[in-house]
Amino acid sequence: MRISRVVIPLLVVAALFGGWILRAAFTHPTTTVAFASRGTAQVTCTVDGVRCKGTATFFTNLYKNVPGIASIETYAGEHRAVIRFDPAVISPQKIREVMESPVPLRDGSSRQVFRCLEMKES
Repeated sequence: MRISRVVIPLLVVAALFGGWILRAAFTHPTTTVAFASRGTAQVTCTVDGVRCKGTATFFTNLYKNVPGIASIETYAGEHRAVIRFDPAVISPQKIREVMESPVPLRDGSSRQVFRCLEMKES
């Protein structure tokens, strides 16, 4: 049986396209943290510096004492964080400031660890 030259490339393209479509269905958060505040607004940020479970946990810990933050989900594979917040207490600009502020390190120095590349409000 002879297979046309076009069949295999079409199957590869279909598999790649199907995988791209289904990735969202199988993407699970790296970390999920809920805080005491109630969130009525949400921002989705592309965050340079969130690369693994450790950095994702470190990122969420930046917000544990910040008033107005309701929850954070991080997706390290996509360098993404979804932050729910109370807009009456905190603004998206303040969320960005906390994210990009210098962090004290063990050696006594401090440096910026995370950088917001993109922020979308929803």
